[in-house]
Amino acid sequence: MGGRAYGTLAQSTAHGRGRVLAAVFAELAEKFQPMVDALNEVSESSCAQSDRDILRLYEIWLKTGSARCYAQLKRFGVDPTSAGGTAFTH
Repeated sequence: MGGRAYGTLAQSTAHGRGRVLAAVFAELAEKFQPMVDALNEVSESSCAQSDRDILRLYEIWLKTGSARCYAQLKRFGVDPTSAGGTAFTH
């Protein structure tokens, strides 16, 4: 949703004096998910993971398809699937 918002903003400011901002907004739109992943990585590195946290991570993966979330789930022993089921590797 954030990336699309920046993309829309880039398109709406692409004319006249807004061209410089349009380029900034276009870059933010393109790099939104990697930026969110980086911020989440920093945030989560300082916290212990509970079952609730892992479930939340799975729900985020279902919504976004984030490769980072997928890799984290695999590290926790969860093999996520988009069909709504999980296979535990333990």
